[in-house]
Amino acid sequence: MRLGAGPQVRPADASAQDDVRRANLSSVLRLLHFHGPATRSDLVASTGFNRSTVGSLTSELTKLGLVRERPGVVGGKGRPSNLVEPVSTGAHVLAFDVTPSSVGAARVGLGGYMLQVRRRLHSTSSHDVPAVVQLIATLATEMQARAATGSVCLGIVVSVMGSVRQPDGLVRRSPPLGWHEVPLADLLREATGHKYPVAVGNDGDLGAVAEYLRGAARGTQDVLYVRGEVGVGGGVVVDGELLKGAGGYAGEVGHIVVKPGGRTCSCGARGCWEAEVGDGAIIRAVGRDPRESEIEDVLSDVAIGNRRAISGVRKTGEWVGLGLASLVNIFNPRIVVLGGTLGALYPTMEPTLASSFSRTLGPMREQAMIVRGELGSDAQLVGASEVAFADVLEDPAGTLEARTAQADEHEDHPLRVLHQAG
Repeated sequence: MRLGAGPQVRPADASAQDDVRRANLSSVLRLLHFHGPATRSDLVASTGFNRSTVGSLTSELTKLGLVRERPGVVGGKGRPSNLVEPVSTGAHVLAFDVTPSSVGAARVGLGGYMLQVRRRLHSTSSHDVPAVVQLIATLATEMQARAATGSVCLGIVVSVMGSVRQPDGLVRRSPPLGWHEVPLADLLREATGHKYPVAVGNDGDLGAVAEYLRGAARGTQDVLYVRGEVGVGGGVVVDGELLKGAGGYAGEVGHIVVKPGGRTCSCGARGCWEAEVGDGAIIRAVGRDPRESEIEDVLSDVAIGNRRAISGVRKTGEWVGLGLASLVNIFNPRIVVLGGTLGALYPTMEPTLASSFSRTLGPMREQAMIVRGELGSDAQLVGASEVAFADVLEDPAGTLEARTAQADEHEDHPLRVLHQAG
């Protein structure tokens, strides 16, 4: 998956005129999707195309329903250049984020506009795979019913805490959800009548995509993203590309061993980083019982200045810094983005985290800046949506044609809700 937010790099000697046209449409749409409205003059300057080429490309994208033009603001001499902007209701994505307690959902329009956001608590248990599939399928139907007439659904993408095999979306292991060998993508395709492409991704990878393209790491090519929740997930962007590994499992940072013989982790090993800095560990560090308290209680205690809570969070910060130093030694990122619980508590744990990080890392600490994520709880939804937008940004006309044909082919199929995961 290409993550670059600028114009797509293409060979100068494209073999066919169609290839050149497709690449040029991609360049213009990509700029508008990631950077917002621009005048024709801006597009000429950004792409290097001449004015007539830009005019022709924007006209074609307008016919596809992906952009629209309106008169520019008059200022100075001459005729104002038309303003071109993405049409958020021209194409959209259905994005989901599955956690142990809830399912987050969003209908995201072209340009990254959050058109609709929902979060539903699990009525039973996140371990109940059919119930989670049913909830996602129901939310998909509800959001799709609110979509503008003619808007093309580009696909469904789901974020999951755990190891997700690529490209088939098999959840191999998710300790927080209690899932093992769950063919989530296949189950969702069946539940939604095969009307949309379906993809499943690891929450850390999708958070990295989001912060790289639209958040705290914009403009940086080498990024480490770490999300702290019930578990600890991570994603790595190297030279503008998501690091996936042989099976899509790269970035399982929560299971590096930082304390041999330490607490037992949900994965079965002892001393994993996740066991020392996950929500449960933080709750224990502040003197609470994880069976009776939630991480929100810790956040509230810190907010009112509870000294015991602040001391416990700072103690946890030492372990966070230690783990981050090991990861920085391996990946050498320019920026480290903390999301989830770790992002929320970073201002409190920053003194001890920075001390542990610097002490362990040495001079290399100067190359890696640590920041809080900008997208908060929406990061996984944003990242999931960008996965689904990738195809239309690569080939606007071809992707719309394919997605429309797929939807039409299965139009008579009612949404089916699974009652078994078999």
